[in-house]
Amino acid sequence: MRALPATLPVLFLCEISFLLGHGLIMTLLGVRMSLEGFPSQMAGLLMSSFSLGFVAGSYWLEKRIRSVGHIRVFAACAASLAVTAMLHGLWINPWAWLVWRLIGGGATAGLLMVMESWVSGESSNDNRGRVLGWYMVISTTSLAGGQWMLNLADPGGPVLFSVVGMLFALSLVPLSIHRIQGPSRHHDVTPRKIRLSTLYRRAPVGLVGAFTGGLMVQAFFAMTPYYGQEIGLTTAQTAKFMAVTTLVALVAQWGLGRVSDRLDRRRVILWMAIVMTVTGALISAAAGASFWLLLAIACGHTAMLHTLYSLSLAHTNDWLEPEEVVAANAKLMIWYGIGSVIGPFSASLVMQAAGPDGLWLFLGMAAFALAMFVMVRLHGERGKSVEQEPFVAQPVMETPHFAEIDPRYEPQQLELDLEGEEEHTADAVG
Repeated sequence: MRALPATLPVLFLCEISFLLGHGLIMTLLGVRMSLEGFPSQMAGLLMSSFSLGFVAGSYWLEKRIRSVGHIRVFAACAASLAVTAMLHGLWINPWAWLVWRLIGGGATAGLLMVMESWVSGESSNDNRGRVLGWYMVISTTSLAGGQWMLNLADPGGPVLFSVVGMLFALSLVPLSIHRIQGPSRHHDVTPRKIRLSTLYRRAPVGLVGAFTGGLMVQAFFAMTPYYGQEIGLTTAQTAKFMAVTTLVALVAQWGLGRVSDRLDRRRVILWMAIVMTVTGALISAAAGASFWLLLAIACGHTAMLHTLYSLSLAHTNDWLEPEEVVAANAKLMIWYGIGSVIGPFSASLVMQAAGPDGLWLFLGMAAFALAMFVMVRLHGERGKSVEQEPFVAQPVMETPHFAEIDPRYEPQQLELDLEGEEEHTADAVG
């Protein structure tokens, strides 16, 4: 940590507090909705509302960061999250919660954008990989740690919502007590635009994989705590289930990423989809047997689930020119966001029709559809290959700014090349 740029440890302290709160409220809301007797489709609608706010915030708040600065936007978003978190505990009403989650989604996107653009601005090509590693570890462990905090108090009372609000408010403290400015440099490299049709022609599996990833990941986070309560898991078991399955993502990304560097990533995605289809079918039977069997099979499922977007992004980037990466990643994020809006509510409708096990039925069907799509593309694109770039892991949540942290993206080099070209032109004129 000492080898990092001076402002990043301070920013990482803010990130820890923020993600502890976010991890806790994600699990708490699902549990509380089940305790209050809210229908499953309302639980799905709430997460879809959060995702809609997240997508909108990812694009609207970028202009605010540029106009008023990173620290002010961070403060506004953290304060908004703290207020909406405590409002959940003060007013138990599903329609009011829908509004709070919409605002919370936008504010969460704002905080992540500030952190990702700040991390990018403070990184150089020499330390970008090390910075990304710290960011990944802190993100995943903090998110899982927040889910463990469900055990601190009765989820049927207002205390845990207050704890969430405190954590969001505390994320402001490190920035407030240190005399620091925003990022010392921010790379405003203009990316080359790329059409959606062109992106699909080059890497259809990447685009469809990103959409499916959003569909499944957000359905999982929205409905699994609700599912746990409906099948009779205790609060401690639900917290353990969510935390462990989230931590699995950190290990799985590095392991599957290394495998995908050696094989065709489309084939790795195919096998991941097959594993998710099979485990989705088995998990209902496991739930009736024992909690530990349920957890083991669920870990196999979520190891693939949480890695799907990262591999889809890596596969897409293999087919891009360096200057197309940022624009293409933003388009993948849009499709991931669309999936995030559709997935939770769709899963809740399946659960309403089929019972709690409908969650895994939905996830298994989505994985099966992806597997069929990849098989068709592999059959139709025999002999199509490309030199693959090294895999780069992605956090569970991100905004389009995360592309700038990717060690394969080198904005400084682009700037140096441009400056060199200008110098060369000046010498020629001279």
